[in-house]
Amino acid sequence: MATVDATIGARRFPHPIPFGWFSIGRVRDLPVGMIPEGAVPGEVLALQAIGRDLVAWHDGTTYRVADAFCPHLGAHLGVGGRVDDGCIVCPFHEWTFDGEGRNSSIPYAERTNAKARLRMYPTAVADGHVRFWYHPDDTVEPRWEIPQLVDASMVHCGSAEWTVASAWQEMAENSIDMAHFVSVHGSPEMGEVGEVHEDGPVRKVVNITKYTTAQGVIDGQLKVEMYGAGTSVTRFELFGKINLLSTTTPVDDGHCTIRMDFFHGGDDVSASIAEPFAKEVQRQFEQDVPIWENKRFVESPALAPNEKPITEFRAWASQFYA
Repeated sequence: MATVDATIGARRFPHPIPFGWFSIGRVRDLPVGMIPEGAVPGEVLALQAIGRDLVAWHDGTTYRVADAFCPHLGAHLGVGGRVDDGCIVCPFHEWTFDGEGRNSSIPYAERTNAKARLRMYPTAVADGHVRFWYHPDDTVEPRWEIPQLVDASMVHCGSAEWTVASAWQEMAENSIDMAHFVSVHGSPEMGEVGEVHEDGPVRKVVNITKYTTAQGVIDGQLKVEMYGAGTSVTRFELFGKINLLSTTTPVDDGHCTIRMDFFHGGDDVSASIAEPFAKEVQRQFEQDVPIWENKRFVESPALAPNEKPITEFRAWASQFYA
């Protein structure tokens, strides 16, 4: 009979950081010099993600993301570094690197150093986020793209952000763990996982959920679309329509930053329920946090007969580990 390893200090989640597209943040939250129409040029953003120190900047044409440490003598390009003519300049010796990561100038040498290269990460902008592609093998190009998920007619109605001591898969698994909506969040009845469509890194699920209303307990649809490990959109349909865009960025192998943005359908009914609905989603998320931060992954769980969707989700999620 298999047992759960309860060793103190044992890793709670056995898988490595997943690969895929991850957000460095919302465009509106980036330093003003990183925004194309920003008035202050030359800003460099330092951040930690995927277990690495990274830097990001805008070169006048596009957003760039790179490893943070200069290949010359190791200075952090985001601490005192600057952007000149679209290139990032090291604060230590002013070696300059272009948007492809190549050393483009050394102020005290007649020629550049071909060995001195930054690891660059492909980037894309959509739904108000700047995303970068990560794979542990830097020769692996992006394997999929993320489409525009928020329709232009949708009206932004709230945002939230957390850093949680857990792994993306543990949190994402909640979307098809229907029993916990009753035991943790107080749903009146247990819903069910409905249609599931998988196409490589894209997974779309229609859940039937139970809501308590003035008219009693009624069914509502909750449509979850996942695009790899880093981005999902949840479309709530009850009386009105609310869309939740969620990005998950691994900070390291034990922490993730989650950013949520809520949008309503633009009609009066959706607008009237948008703010309290967004607050309720955030409240339920925060109810889950202490469980996520203290649970551990069970490789071969003892499941109830109707919990097969958890096994199916894990099989889909396994493709994002190199």
